[in-house]
Amino acid sequence: MRAESRLAAARSALAVRQQELVTALVADGPVPEGFDPERVSAVRLGLARKRLGGLGQHFPALVAAVRADPALWDLYFGWHITHQPQARPGYFADGAGLIDFLDGAGNLPAAATREALMLRMDTAPGMDGERIPATWVGLRRVRVAGARWWAAGSHRRWVWLSGPR
Repeated sequence: MRAESRLAAARSALAVRQQELVTALVADGPVPEGFDPERVSAVRLGLARKRLGGLGQHFPALVAAVRADPALWDLYFGWHITHQPQARPGYFADGAGLIDFLDGAGNLPAAATREALMLRMDTAPGMDGERIPATWVGLRRVRVAGARWWAAGSHRRWVWLSGPR
């Protein structure tokens, strides 16, 4: 019985240490005692790059722009640390969140405008903040990078009526 309680205590302590390390890596928490801060920082950077690479599956122009511009990289890295994946994680949801974040801050790169337009035409924000497939027929106004775009058609097929205004 005594060995079991020591094992349970050791497992509990290990779980706490693991949680501290995960928080340091993905949520900008303090580096746990006994870990090299430079190595933790390197792994944190690697995880941010890995996440950005995954976003490239759905939003390649956005990712290329973030990689090419140090100011956008800094914005992305700050977003990466503060915006953890939602309950239903996925690179599409992450990319949509990053587009919304950059557009809301007025920093959406011009190269990603088309991807943002397509995102907003095909999806709509749901009640819980996740993007859901959009269903619409008629005229639709979409805002991207502070400009309005008009389209006519339906959620399956549309024609752009005007460019930015």
